[in-house]
Amino acid sequence: MSGLVHGFTTKAAGSFSSGPPAGWPAVAGGHRLRLLRQVHGAAVVPPEHPDPLPEADAWAGCPAPGVFLGVRTADCVPVILCHPRTRTLAVVHAGWRGTAAGVVSAALEFLGAPRQEVVGAMGPAIGGCCYEVGLEVVRALGPGPWARRKGERWFVDLRDRVEAELVQAGMPPGRIDRVGGCTGCREGFFSHRARAETGRLLAFAGWGAP
Repeated sequence: MSGLVHGFTTKAAGSFSSGPPAGWPAVAGGHRLRLLRQVHGAAVVPPEHPDPLPEADAWAGCPAPGVFLGVRTADCVPVILCHPRTRTLAVVHAGWRGTAAGVVSAALEFLGAPRQEVVGAMGPAIGGCCYEVGLEVVRALGPGPWARRKGERWFVDLRDRVEAELVQAGMPPGRIDRVGGCTGCREGFFSHRARAETGRLLAFAGWGAP
């Protein structure tokens, strides 16, 4: 869509653990990258929030041109939502705790757009092939095809769970894309669970600078 700049980084772009690497966000066509102090909750804040690093796990609203909204991940699900007609965006960090708390639905609600007109994408995240969890995680996320038992072990596909929530909230399945693979078994991504030392990937969205 015209003017929208968005993406999900790989390890090749460097780590965003301590903020953007040198040259960012100019390399993507913006002049400012806004990040969050992520706490695995369900709080959503607008782009004009006065705190330079708001404590929340999602952005939602209409950022000024050249301002990119970002979240950092290293296994959790990064979600970008956009309503093209009103030029509103949401960028969400959805780990299992935030997902169980409803952060994705909260961001969609904050967006305030007709659900059937919203488009979305989920970026690289740990897959059901690698994400072994305890029974408390399965219970927190609720029953569904995203949780699979292999012998005495449980595995969860968080992207399946997030997509199911978006669809249940009213987004058509055909308007939700998946980008990238499993951060656990793909070497091109940072992973908190699969590697002893890791950085952070970035999911970002905004409107290009004039």
